[in-house]
Amino acid sequence: MHPDGFSLFVHNENNKIISSEQFSQQYLDEQIDLELFFHSLQTSLPEYTSVNLILETDFYTLIPAALFKPENAASFLKLYKPTLPETVEIFHTFYKHTESVLIYAYDKQTIKVLQSTFSLITVQHHLHPVIEENEAVEGEQVSLLLRNGQIDCLVWRNTNIQLINSYTYQTVEDIVFHIVNILHHLHFNNETAKITIYRGKNIKISPETVLKKYVQSVNCVEI
Repeated sequence: MHPDGFSLFVHNENNKIISSEQFSQQYLDEQIDLELFFHSLQTSLPEYTSVNLILETDFYTLIPAALFKPENAASFLKLYKPTLPETVEIFHTFYKHTESVLIYAYDKQTIKVLQSTFSLITVQHHLHPVIEENEAVEGEQVSLLLRNGQIDCLVWRNTNIQLINSYTYQTVEDIVFHIVNILHHLHFNNETAKITIYRGKNIKISPETVLKKYVQSVNCVEI
């Protein structure tokens, strides 16, 4: 699920995508009954064993696990995201390798409909795959997730997350500025720091060529 609608991917037992479909937000807005729409979608799918719901949302924060209490999750998120609406469901995920908790939120009504339709559903934040993939980070690294007009940055020193933040962009130069600025303020070594760019197939912007003028190690991962 993302601000422009949602993408549906069907995987086989080897986790290979066998079909996909895009649904725009405009299309969803035109549906009289979301529950009926998702039920119809569910019955049209082949037999499945699990459903992963990945939520793309800007309402998120990462805090040390030692400070986290489930009953205070909404208060923590509100502290970092003051515009958090009341009509959201709060989720959290603990990451042992970083000793931190990711707190995030999404529209409560949408979640309720999806959970009632898909009984085997697992909810994840859009940064979950990036955090999981970097379970054994060594040295200084910036993990950069490109979205439409926005980038999410996770900055690592070994397995310790030094910074997590999102930035808007319009051009390649905007992206490069944010990365170079992060490296400068955290005193990272441009010759040894690693930049990993995560990008979906629908994202066409490519900052890696320009980034390589400033940082030696730049790697791209398609998600």
